[in-house]
Amino acid sequence: MKRLIAFLIAATAVIALVPAGASAKTGTLEGLYNKRYCEIFTVKMPNPPGFSVDVYNTIGLNDCPADQWNAVDYDQVAADTGSLKAVPNGPRRWLVDAIANAKADEPLTIGGLEMRQVAVLTLPNLNPGFYTELSIARTTTWVFNKGRTIHYLVSPEGKKYVLQAYTTTVDPTLRAKNLDKLAENPQMALPEGWSFKTIKLKKQLRLRAPGVATIMRDGVGGTYQKFTWPKDFFKPVKKAKKKHTKRR
Repeated sequence: MKRLIAFLIAATAVIALVPAGASAKTGTLEGLYNKRYCEIFTVKMPNPPGFSVDVYNTIGLNDCPADQWNAVDYDQVAADTGSLKAVPNGPRRWLVDAIANAKADEPLTIGGLEMRQVAVLTLPNLNPGFYTELSIARTTTWVFNKGRTIHYLVSPEGKKYVLQAYTTTVDPTLRAKNLDKLAENPQMALPEGWSFKTIKLKKQLRLRAPGVATIMRDGVGGTYQKFTWPKDFFKPVKKAKKKHTKRR
Protein backbone atom coordinates (compact mmCIF):
# COMPACT_ATOMS: atom_id res chain seq x y z
CA MET A 1 0.00 0.00 0.00
CA LYS A 2 2.93 2.40 0.57
CA ARG A 3 3.93 1.99 -3.07
CA LEU A 4 0.34 2.75 -4.06
CA ILE A 5 0.31 5.92 -1.98
CA ALA A 6 3.58 6.96 -3.64
CA PHE A 7 2.00 6.49 -7.06
CA LEU A 8 -1.04 8.54 -6.13
CA ILE A 9 1.08 11.39 -4.82
CA ALA A 10 3.01 11.25 -8.08
CA ALA A 11 -0.21 11.61 -10.07
CA THR A 12 -1.64 14.45 -8.02
CA ALA A 13 -3.01 17.60 -9.63
CA VAL A 14 -2.38 16.31 -13.11
CA ILE A 15 -5.48 14.16 -13.16
CA ALA A 16 -7.66 16.90 -11.76
CA LEU A 17 -10.63 17.91 -13.87
CA VAL A 18 -10.79 14.77 -15.99
CA PRO A 19 -14.41 13.69 -16.57
CA ALA A 20 -15.50 10.94 -14.21
CA GLY A 21 -18.72 10.17 -16.04
CA ALA A 22 -21.38 11.28 -18.47
CA SER A 23 -22.60 14.02 -16.12
CA ALA A 24 -19.27 15.87 -16.24
CA LYS A 25 -19.46 19.55 -17.20
CA THR A 26 -16.92 21.60 -19.13
CA GLY A 27 -15.72 25.07 -18.21
CA THR A 28 -12.76 27.31 -17.35
CA LEU A 29 -11.34 27.92 -13.88
CA GLU A 30 -9.47 31.21 -13.47
CA GLY A 31 -7.51 32.97 -10.71
CA LEU A 32 -5.87 29.72 -9.63
CA TYR A 33 -2.28 30.86 -9.08
CA ASN A 34 -1.08 29.82 -5.60
CA LYS A 35 -4.61 28.74 -4.66
CA ARG A 36 -4.77 25.95 -2.10
CA TYR A 37 -6.64 22.70 -2.77
CA CYS A 38 -6.74 19.13 -1.48
CA GLU A 39 -7.47 15.67 -2.86
CA ILE A 40 -8.69 12.34 -1.49
CA PHE A 41 -8.09 9.05 -3.31
CA THR A 42 -10.19 5.97 -2.61
CA VAL A 43 -8.61 2.68 -3.66
CA LYS A 44 -10.32 -0.50 -4.83
CA MET A 45 -9.08 -3.75 -6.35
CA PRO A 46 -11.85 -4.91 -8.71
CA ASN A 47 -9.58 -7.04 -10.88
CA PRO A 48 -6.50 -8.19 -8.91
CA PRO A 49 -3.67 -7.32 -9.23
CA GLY A 50 -5.09 -4.16 -10.84
CA PHE A 51 -6.32 -1.20 -8.77
CA SER A 52 -9.14 1.24 -9.40
CA VAL A 53 -8.75 4.69 -7.84
CA ASP A 54 -11.52 7.27 -7.50
CA VAL A 55 -10.12 10.79 -7.30
CA TYR A 56 -11.89 13.63 -5.47
CA ASN A 57 -10.68 17.22 -5.09
CA THR A 58 -11.78 20.62 -3.82
CA ILE A 59 -10.78 22.65 -6.89
CA GLY A 60 -13.33 25.33 -7.68
CA LEU A 61 -15.32 24.58 -4.53
CA ASN A 62 -13.23 25.66 -1.51
CA ASP A 63 -9.64 26.15 -0.40
CA CYS A 64 -9.63 23.04 1.80
CA PRO A 65 -9.94 24.75 5.23
CA ALA A 66 -7.25 23.39 7.56
CA ASP A 67 -9.66 22.49 10.36
CA GLN A 68 -11.86 20.45 8.05
CA TRP A 69 -8.92 18.81 6.28
CA ASN A 70 -7.25 17.82 9.55
CA ALA A 71 -10.53 16.38 10.84
CA VAL A 72 -11.07 13.93 7.93
CA ASP A 73 -11.38 10.32 9.14
CA TYR A 74 -9.89 8.33 6.27
CA ASP A 75 -10.93 4.98 7.71
CA GLN A 76 -14.49 6.25 7.72
CA VAL A 77 -14.13 7.58 4.16
CA ALA A 78 -12.94 4.14 3.08
CA ALA A 79 -15.89 2.50 4.81
CA ASP A 80 -18.38 4.99 3.33
CA THR A 81 -17.06 4.47 -0.20
CA GLY A 82 -16.53 0.71 0.07
CA SER A 83 -12.81 1.12 -0.57
CA LEU A 84 -9.70 -0.72 0.57
CA LYS A 85 -8.06 2.53 1.55
CA ALA A 86 -8.67 6.27 1.53
CA VAL A 87 -5.53 8.33 0.93
CA PRO A 88 -5.08 12.07 1.64
CA ASN A 89 -3.15 14.18 -0.81
CA GLY A 90 -2.46 17.79 0.02
CA PRO A 91 -2.80 20.50 0.69
CA ARG A 92 -1.30 21.64 -2.62
CA ARG A 93 -1.08 24.96 -4.47
CA TRP A 94 -1.45 25.70 -8.18
CA LEU A 95 1.21 27.43 -10.25
CA VAL A 96 -1.07 27.87 -13.27
CA ASP A 97 -3.29 30.93 -13.66
CA ALA A 98 -6.22 29.13 -15.24
CA ILE A 99 -7.40 25.76 -16.49
CA ALA A 100 -9.37 25.70 -19.73
CA ASN A 101 -11.54 22.81 -20.98
CA ALA A 102 -11.96 21.66 -17.37
CA LYS A 103 -14.39 18.79 -16.78
CA ALA A 104 -15.75 17.55 -13.46
CA ASP A 105 -18.82 15.96 -11.86
CA GLU A 106 -21.34 17.56 -9.50
CA PRO A 107 -20.17 18.36 -5.92
CA LEU A 108 -20.62 15.89 -3.07
CA THR A 109 -19.41 15.60 0.52
CA ILE A 110 -16.41 13.36 1.23
CA GLY A 111 -15.04 13.25 4.76
CA GLY A 112 -16.94 16.43 5.63
CA LEU A 113 -15.45 18.39 2.70
CA GLU A 114 -17.28 19.50 -0.41
CA MET A 115 -15.44 17.85 -3.31
CA ARG A 116 -15.94 16.57 -6.83
CA GLN A 117 -15.08 13.20 -8.30
CA VAL A 118 -12.75 14.16 -11.13
CA ALA A 119 -11.27 10.89 -12.33
CA VAL A 120 -11.23 7.12 -12.11
CA LEU A 121 -7.81 5.57 -12.61
CA THR A 122 -7.10 1.96 -13.50
CA LEU A 123 -3.59 0.97 -12.43
CA PRO A 124 -2.09 -2.30 -13.70
CA ASN A 125 1.02 -1.96 -11.54
CA LEU A 126 2.52 0.22 -8.84
CA ASN A 127 6.09 1.11 -9.61
CA PRO A 128 6.52 4.90 -9.57
CA GLY A 129 9.63 6.93 -8.90
CA PHE A 130 10.91 10.49 -8.91
CA TYR A 131 11.49 11.95 -12.38
CA THR A 132 9.68 9.02 -13.99
CA GLU A 133 7.23 9.76 -16.80
CA LEU A 134 3.58 8.79 -16.27
CA SER A 135 0.74 9.07 -18.78
CA ILE A 136 -2.60 10.52 -17.70
CA ALA A 137 -5.69 10.79 -19.92
CA ARG A 138 -7.07 14.35 -19.96
CA THR A 139 -7.87 17.23 -22.31
CA THR A 140 -7.28 20.24 -20.06
CA THR A 141 -5.19 23.27 -21.01
CA TRP A 142 -2.84 24.89 -18.48
CA VAL A 143 -2.74 28.68 -18.85
CA PHE A 144 0.24 30.72 -17.58
CA ASN A 145 -0.33 34.46 -17.93
CA LYS A 146 2.03 37.03 -19.38
CA GLY A 147 4.46 38.20 -16.69
CA ARG A 148 4.22 34.95 -14.74
CA THR A 149 7.48 33.29 -13.70
CA ILE A 150 7.43 29.60 -14.54
CA HIS A 151 9.78 26.82 -13.47
CA TYR A 152 10.69 23.79 -15.52
CA LEU A 153 12.96 20.76 -15.62
CA VAL A 154 15.15 19.77 -18.56
CA SER A 155 16.28 16.17 -18.95
CA PRO A 156 19.68 15.17 -20.41
CA GLU A 157 17.84 14.48 -23.69
CA GLY A 158 16.38 18.00 -23.74
CA LYS A 159 12.83 17.06 -22.73
CA LYS A 160 11.07 19.81 -20.77
CA TYR A 161 8.57 19.55 -17.90
CA VAL A 162 6.80 22.59 -16.41
CA LEU A 163 6.01 22.79 -12.68
CA GLN A 164 2.23 23.05 -12.30
CA ALA A 165 1.67 22.58 -8.55
CA TYR A 166 3.72 22.36 -5.36
CA THR A 167 3.13 21.14 -1.82
CA THR A 168 4.56 21.84 1.63
CA THR A 169 3.96 18.29 2.87
CA VAL A 170 7.58 17.29 2.10
CA ASP A 171 9.31 20.62 2.71
CA PRO A 172 7.22 22.99 4.88
CA THR A 173 9.38 25.98 3.87
CA LEU A 174 8.30 25.96 0.22
CA ARG A 175 6.40 28.99 -1.05
CA ALA A 176 5.58 30.25 -4.53
CA LYS A 177 8.07 33.07 -4.02
CA ASN A 178 11.06 30.82 -3.23
CA LEU A 179 10.61 28.13 -5.90
CA ASP A 180 13.43 29.75 -7.93
CA LYS A 181 15.84 28.09 -5.50
CA LEU A 182 14.47 24.55 -5.81
CA ALA A 183 17.60 23.30 -7.56
CA GLU A 184 19.54 24.07 -4.36
CA ASN A 185 17.15 22.01 -2.23
CA PRO A 186 18.84 18.70 -1.30
CA GLN A 187 15.45 16.96 -1.16
CA MET A 188 14.94 17.63 -4.86
CA ALA A 189 17.54 14.94 -5.61
CA LEU A 190 17.94 16.03 -9.23
CA PRO A 191 19.37 13.16 -11.29
CA GLU A 192 22.72 13.65 -12.99
CA GLY A 193 22.38 15.64 -16.18
CA TRP A 194 19.04 17.22 -15.25
CA SER A 195 18.63 20.98 -14.81
CA PHE A 196 16.03 23.26 -13.22
CA LYS A 197 15.24 26.51 -15.03
CA THR A 198 13.17 29.63 -14.41
CA ILE A 199 11.82 32.13 -16.93
CA LYS A 200 9.49 35.13 -16.83
CA LEU A 201 6.93 34.96 -19.62
CA LYS A 202 6.68 37.83 -22.09
CA LYS A 203 3.41 36.49 -23.43
CA GLN A 204 0.70 34.08 -22.28
CA LEU A 205 1.63 30.39 -22.44
CA ARG A 206 -1.09 27.80 -23.10
CA LEU A 207 -0.16 24.12 -22.77
CA ARG A 208 -2.83 21.76 -24.07
CA ALA A 209 -3.10 18.08 -23.29
CA PRO A 210 -4.89 16.66 -26.36
CA GLY A 211 -6.19 13.49 -24.74
CA VAL A 212 -3.05 12.37 -22.91
CA ALA A 213 -0.55 14.27 -20.75
CA THR A 214 2.92 13.08 -19.74
CA ILE A 215 3.70 14.04 -16.18
CA MET A 216 6.21 13.41 -13.40
CA ARG A 217 7.04 14.46 -9.84
CA ASP A 218 10.19 15.74 -8.16
CA GLY A 219 11.73 14.93 -4.80
CA VAL A 220 9.70 17.53 -2.89
CA GLY A 221 6.30 16.46 -4.22
CA GLY A 222 6.00 19.00 -7.04
CA THR A 223 4.18 17.84 -10.17
CA TYR A 224 5.16 18.63 -13.74
CA GLN A 225 3.74 18.29 -17.23
CA LYS A 226 5.90 17.55 -20.26
CA PHE A 227 5.73 20.35 -22.82
CA THR A 228 7.34 22.01 -25.81
CA TRP A 229 7.48 25.72 -26.43
CA PRO A 230 4.80 26.76 -28.95
CA LYS A 231 6.09 27.64 -32.40
CA ASP A 232 7.48 31.19 -32.60
CA PHE A 233 6.80 31.67 -28.87
CA PHE A 234 10.01 33.63 -28.34
CA LYS A 235 9.62 35.85 -31.38
CA PRO A 236 8.84 39.49 -30.51
CA VAL A 237 5.19 40.44 -30.66
CA LYS A 238 4.61 42.56 -33.74
CA LYS A 239 3.18 45.95 -33.00
CA ALA A 240 0.16 46.96 -35.00
CA LYS A 241 0.97 49.59 -37.59
CA LYS A 242 -0.74 52.90 -37.16
CA LYS A 243 -2.96 53.91 -40.01
CA HIS A 244 -2.21 57.35 -41.40
CA THR A 245 -5.11 59.38 -42.67
CA LYS A 246 -4.59 61.69 -45.58
CA ARG A 247 -5.05 65.37 -44.99
CA ARG A 248 -7.42 67.14 -47.27
